[in-house]
Amino acid sequence: MRLVCLPHAGGSAALYRPWKVALSGLATVESPELPGRGTRFGAPFASSLIDLAGDVANTVAHRVGPLVLYGHSMGAVLAFETARALARHGISVAGLVLSGRAAPQLPFPSLGRHLLGDAALAAELQRIGGTTQAVLAQPELMAAMLPVLRADFRLVDTYAFAAGPKLPVPAVILGGAEDPATPLPALHAWAEVVSGPLAVELWPGGHFFVRDQEARLMELLRRLLPAWRAARAGG
Repeated sequence: MRLVCLPHAGGSAALYRPWKVALSGLATVESPELPGRGTRFGAPFASSLIDLAGDVANTVAHRVGPLVLYGHSMGAVLAFETARALARHGISVAGLVLSGRAAPQLPFPSLGRHLLGDAALAAELQRIGGTTQAVLAQPELMAAMLPVLRADFRLVDTYAFAAGPKLPVPAVILGGAEDPATPLPALHAWAEVVSGPLAVELWPGGHFFVRDQEARLMELLRRLLPAWRAARAGG
């Protein structure tokens, strides 16, 4: 199995390096580096989330093995659109694990976060809890991080869902019980765009609940990956 992991806004491939050890023997963990960060620092940022999904699909399409996509927040929509891009090329993914994001066809308020100045953007980071105080207190780190975050927020703010065929793949949708952006009906609404078996779970925590419950997430993946591999082989 191959598990392709896509980050939240401002995140990079480095987030998923520990997963390679945690899931050793079950899956090859891949995290394509998005432009403008990490090993692709200095590369032009993507112009749209749809274009970025196409780039990710091209990156992963030609490698061997059943493919599962994971994404959190922005990464959840990116994973969904990557699966759609792969489907247009005749490649069906084995499953989706999506966290921290309402279904993409629902109205999503454009918060205009990509238009904020540096101080206001840093305050937004602190509000949503995505960055440690240690990082927020280091001007050099913040100077490198804020352009990436602003570019990703622009992708989120300008994303426009386009109707299309449902993805015939199994999916698990996770949300934080204290995250106001992902009420339970908005998570169940993923069933409108995914036709395979779909399970929805609310876990304790806010928007970044998966960070606090990474061990639980690894347990979930250890159950899902063999089951989806068997289903794929049987199909």
